[in-house]
Amino acid sequence: MTNKPELKVTIAHDYLCPWCWIGVMQAKRLKEEFPQIRQEWVGYELLPEALGPLPDYTPKPSDPNEPPAPPSRLDLLAELDNIPIPKDRTIGIIRTHNPLQGAEYVNEHAPDRFDEYNEAVYRAFWERSEDISDLGVLAGIAAGIGIDPKDFTDKLAAKAYSSKIVEFDDDAYAADVTHVPTFIFRGERCAEAPYSTIREMALRYLAWNDKS
Repeated sequence: MTNKPELKVTIAHDYLCPWCWIGVMQAKRLKEEFPQIRQEWVGYELLPEALGPLPDYTPKPSDPNEPPAPPSRLDLLAELDNIPIPKDRTIGIIRTHNPLQGAEYVNEHAPDRFDEYNEAVYRAFWERSEDISDLGVLAGIAAGIGIDPKDFTDKLAAKAYSSKIVEFDDDAYAADVTHVPTFIFRGERCAEAPYSTIREMALRYLAWNDKS
């Protein structure tokens, strides 16, 4: 009997990206429908320090007299997959190196709690406008899922997991990831896609595995 390869989907993501807010909810649905496919999350940092200072972020004040803007591609995808984009957020562009490091720490020390950490970080940033670059905020998330917050933050402060994070632009492009989230099934990939596309890729992947 031939040993078949592990069923796995790699998900390139960054907590800063609104498309990845949709992506984490799509991945949750994917895991419920296809529990046999292991999810491997890889941090792709959109704004590493090497790219220079963070861009200015000044929210435009709302004008009740201004007509509503037409829906964006992001809005249309969120509506299609029934994933609301949180409104009235009070935080802008931040560094995500620390929370991405934190994901690697949890994956190493408590992999059974990775999904809980990952979703908690996304919800903290997108739903509650928390500064997830702050080690204190991340320590609270870690403690909330049963992770020792001191060891967790000590490792992040020492940049113990920096080498596991892929930086935009050059390193990400070299890995053929130009957008996040990107779902990769045995080389086949899609980015910023509806769940129906991701699901179809999973089905093709399973069909290939059955024939191999």
